[in-house]
Amino acid sequence: MDQESAGHHEFPVLGKAYFMGGRASTSVKRVLAAAGIDDEVIQRVSVACYEAEMNVVLHARSGFISLDILPDRIVIEVHDQGPGIEDVGLAMTRGWSSASDEARALGFGAGMGLPNIKDHADDMRIESVAGRGVSMVLTFYLGDRVHE
Repeated sequence: MDQESAGHHEFPVLGKAYFMGGRASTSVKRVLAAAGIDDEVIQRVSVACYEAEMNVVLHARSGFISLDILPDRIVIEVHDQGPGIEDVGLAMTRGWSSASDEARALGFGAGMGLPNIKDHADDMRIESVAGRGVSMVLTFYLGDRVHE
């Protein structure tokens, strides 16, 4: 792993900036590639990161994604300032969405974001505070641990 590329990185995400959706996750992908991370891991991180980023764009005022590359794992944290998720269990249901009509008109809001994140991360922790926002921590293990 290239030590210059490893470490801690943060990427801002702006709510309702649909045209900028995907920039943070693309930056994460570039950093991981420069650090020599395995392509399969990069693919899983990229999918989960994009879904999380778009949740910030669709639902929050603003937020950020942080990336930590550690010797045995990659940790992605997503924090937003928004309305929060009223019922996390319901939001984890495939096909359920609280996306606005505006977001749906742009092709978003299929209700697959959180389930896709969970499918691609080795560990997913999510915390929501009504009226304040959502914090999510995603872990992707490196080396001999196999994603299921």
